[in-house]
Amino acid sequence: MSEQKTRARRLGMGVTTFGAVAGTIILAAPQAGAWPTGLEVSGTSHNVGCSYTLTASIDVDRLLSVAFRDNGSELPGSPVTPSLLSGKVTINWTPSTAGKHTLTVTQTLISKSIDVDVAPANPLTSTGSVGCGLSGGSSNLLPSLSGLLPSISG
Repeated sequence: MSEQKTRARRLGMGVTTFGAVAGTIILAAPQAGAWPTGLEVSGTSHNVGCSYTLTASIDVDRLLSVAFRDNGSELPGSPVTPSLLSGKVTINWTPSTAGKHTLTVTQTLISKSIDVDVAPANPLTSTGSVGCGLSGGSSNLLPSLSGLLPSISG
């Protein structure tokens, strides 16, 4: 009988050790679902009402959707499914308020964030002019005046 008890103890210790090692491996492994490794915003300066492109780099999982947020609020058009070939995912972002914006990309449980300072809208800007055009964005704050004035070229 003591031989059976010894075998049972050894088996129990083996199962316990296996469970502990397996649990450690699972907890120490990176998230299997996803891995955003970078987040960039187009332009060098940013204004309210101008449109910019957010680009996230996805290195592990290109099948699960990616969510984009501005100060915790999900952006219109989010979530986005990454390209299987490029490992990049993009979305347009048009800030509606001035100040600090924390832009975040999340896939499953892993996130990457950047902070962007947004200046107030310039009322003299229109698409392609100094207010948005040079900063990498575009604005629709003022309609184009070319359609309102008659052409002098004939």
